[in-house]
Amino acid sequence: MSTWDDIQKAIDAGDGELTARLVAALDEPGRRAVAKELPGELKRLRTLTRLGFLEDVHIHALLVAGAGTINGPAAAATWLCRTDLRPRWNIATITTLCRWLCDVTSVRTDEWRADVAHRIAARVQVAEEGGPRWYIAAALVTSAGAAVPVTDGFVVGWAASQIRARTLADDPFLDVLVPKLFEVDGVGAVLSREAVQGAWNMGRERSWSIALVDLARAGRLERTVLLDGCVSRFLRGGTPHTLRWFVQLHDALETTEEEATARVRDYARLLPAAPSIVAELALREVRRVDDLGRLDEPLFEEAAGAVLFRTEKKFVRATLSWLDRTARQRDRVDATLRSVAAVFTSDALDLQERAVRIAVKHASRAGDAVRAQIRDAAEVLPTDLRGTIAAAFGEIATAADPAPEPPGPPPFTPREPPAPIGSPAELVDEYIASVRRETPWRTIERLSGALVEFAYRDLDGTMEALRRAMSDHVPWSLDRDGGSHVYSYTNQQWVELAVCRHVFQQPSLAEDAHRSYLSRDDNAYAYGFWPRMERFLTWRKHEVAFVVGKVPVLLATPTEGSGHVDPDVLVGRLERLEKAGVEPGPADLTQALLRLPRDIDAAVAARAKGLASEAGRAVASWFAEGGLADPDIECRILDQPTHTLPGHRLRFSHHVLAPVETPGHPDVARLCALPEEGWSEEDLRPGGYHLVFWPSVAPSHREIVAAHLVPQLATDEAVDYGCGQGGVLLDLAEADGPTGAATGTILACSLTSRDPRDRADVVEALLAFSGRGHLPAAETGEALGRLAAHGRVVLSRAVKALTSAVDAGAHADVWTTVAAALPHVLPEPGGRAPAGVPDLLALGIRVAETTGARGAIPRVADVAARGGTSRLVKESARLHRTLAT
Repeated sequence: MSTWDDIQKAIDAGDGELTARLVAALDEPGRRAVAKELPGELKRLRTLTRLGFLEDVHIHALLVAGAGTINGPAAAATWLCRTDLRPRWNIATITTLCRWLCDVTSVRTDEWRADVAHRIAARVQVAEEGGPRWYIAAALVTSAGAAVPVTDGFVVGWAASQIRARTLADDPFLDVLVPKLFEVDGVGAVLSREAVQGAWNMGRERSWSIALVDLARAGRLERTVLLDGCVSRFLRGGTPHTLRWFVQLHDALETTEEEATARVRDYARLLPAAPSIVAELALREVRRVDDLGRLDEPLFEEAAGAVLFRTEKKFVRATLSWLDRTARQRDRVDATLRSVAAVFTSDALDLQERAVRIAVKHASRAGDAVRAQIRDAAEVLPTDLRGTIAAAFGEIATAADPAPEPPGPPPFTPREPPAPIGSPAELVDEYIASVRRETPWRTIERLSGALVEFAYRDLDGTMEALRRAMSDHVPWSLDRDGGSHVYSYTNQQWVELAVCRHVFQQPSLAEDAHRSYLSRDDNAYAYGFWPRMERFLTWRKHEVAFVVGKVPVLLATPTEGSGHVDPDVLVGRLERLEKAGVEPGPADLTQALLRLPRDIDAAVAARAKGLASEAGRAVASWFAEGGLADPDIECRILDQPTHTLPGHRLRFSHHVLAPVETPGHPDVARLCALPEEGWSEEDLRPGGYHLVFWPSVAPSHREIVAAHLVPQLATDEAVDYGCGQGGVLLDLAEADGPTGAATGTILACSLTSRDPRDRADVVEALLAFSGRGHLPAAETGEALGRLAAHGRVVLSRAVKALTSAVDAGAHADVWTTVAAALPHVLPEPGGRAPAGVPDLLALGIRVAETTGARGAIPRVADVAARGGTSRLVKESARLHRTLAT
């Protein structure tokens, strides 16, 4: 028996320790012989698994064999970094693996091990956060006594590694990598968990921040490295999530008076735009230096002005208190007044009033030049506050020129459709790229269309090329046992389903999917209710897999970025099908009809009359009848929660009726109808569907799609956890057809999403609607008001989103939205307004002044007339005066 036979048996048995002993005993010819066998052994072992994934014991044995036998450092590093040899994360087994690797490479030179270690370190990604490859690289670096790698991935891996704080002082990487903690993006995200839990709650043994501070106190680390590192990291910018740990470290260092004074200019530089957790720290340090009497007047004005222009009220209030308290103590009344004047432009009435009170309080000590500046700045104040300033500083001039016309929203630019895939090789490349990221519907349509066309010309060649790509990149998708029922493939990519059906000769599930589409009671959906639009997409997916190799082209592949199909192109595709003597799949035909634009050229309609196939006659009839008529859609906001699950309350804020009666094509009418026969709210599963696909189903009738989306997006789950609302709404904005209460309800709910990134995407969609002149602003406002009045949304989030839309130019539409919402959220006498209403009123004042809106709103007038000192009453009175002037 050869040496390779013994090693192969050890590998097959998953015995890493035995493999390490056998490899360590090899001579140079033996190592070369074993290295030559390893690629074949890996391939053989993968073929014995169901999905192409090896067990960790086999991976460890193969890694050990490769590290001990492959001679070239580059080849050895490549073997150790193979994707199909990446072990699962377990600190105990990885530690053992690293010991074996060091054992089998001990015969190599230090230079060889260092070279391999640095090559592996260069491949460690930030996203791995200290995974197996980091531990392998770290072990080889240590065993070779090599220079410490400083790549981003290695630094982040060190921060994420399970190093005990009590042993950090003896860590060989400490001196080199501590400064890098403040330079490499990704460190803050890795250490954010400690910041969220609190260093003391984690215990001194596990807390990086406490350990580093302790080492600085002991003299093991330079304190200035940590403190200057924190400040430099703050100046580089970031998000609260990525900066929170550095704030914690900075606080734990407890800066001295001298340290704060030496860095006060850097702290002041942070005040204008740093995240609030950093700005709070910086403001505290600046005020501390000021209390010591060491803040010069120019830097004081710079710092105060920066904070007073921030949007967070807590900072503005705190800074106004600081300015008021120190104006006379520091003999800087003029500088204080110049800073306070910046608040006159605030949209918040309470802040304006406070700034005016401070200005009046110190008016007697103001110089002539500053008094003139205050009078000029006061021109933007409301009438009553202007009078208060005039009484203390002198008469205020009235602006001679009218305000300029506000800019409108940015013009809408439709997305260009992706170019068709030009060759089978490009199809394979595009497919490989698609499996590495979330795949949008446009890519799915492009891939499916190309798959059908190329497979019609060369079925076996196309399928084999895609099979190889799947085997290399997504081996788990080549599952001969998968797809035994319709439901199992709901979340699979369309291309993979077609390839698996061909490779494994699986029976078609297109008919099963069609039956499931027709009846929600089909056994294929025993796992729960699936909306009809989702079942339609599943039907179409299975149908595409069925027609691959049988038809030359799909009818429904979009020709526009909105999802539309050009009528002339559709007729040409039908002619190709007739020439081939085949009919399209019924789902493909239904989808093609719904993707036709609302207006059809007469010449195209005349050309369609010459089609002889059944599908051709259906399209010609569709052209002649003018397509799908717009149905009446009602969307009402319910007053009470409608369903409760154990330990979990669902508050459905909708009731949608969408009667559609479309003669001539039953599948279209069935797809559009809502509510579905037999449907009840107990069936609802918010989220979990391919909602981003739904607008592309009927791009000429977006209000129908919106009605179907309301049960999914107008829910607490969607608002709190997100369902891709921004992308869905942007596609609706790009689509055609009327918009109304259903679209407005989705917009209203989505504007209140918990995640600021989701809200930003929704604002982009709102601007697209507005830029096209298609925003249902009144319906959006009414839905927002009703939802807020029932306590189902957080109004303050919507105000922030609408403010962003105003900043981008959507003044008129936002005013219409606010005006429609206010009657529903302003309380009756003795009632309580939802949180955020004063801010909504302030936004209304801003856009009403900008757009020149006039005409009293009765509920606003009623609240204004009640009198009182609450902000609600003051803002209502101010808006009422604006509308009545």
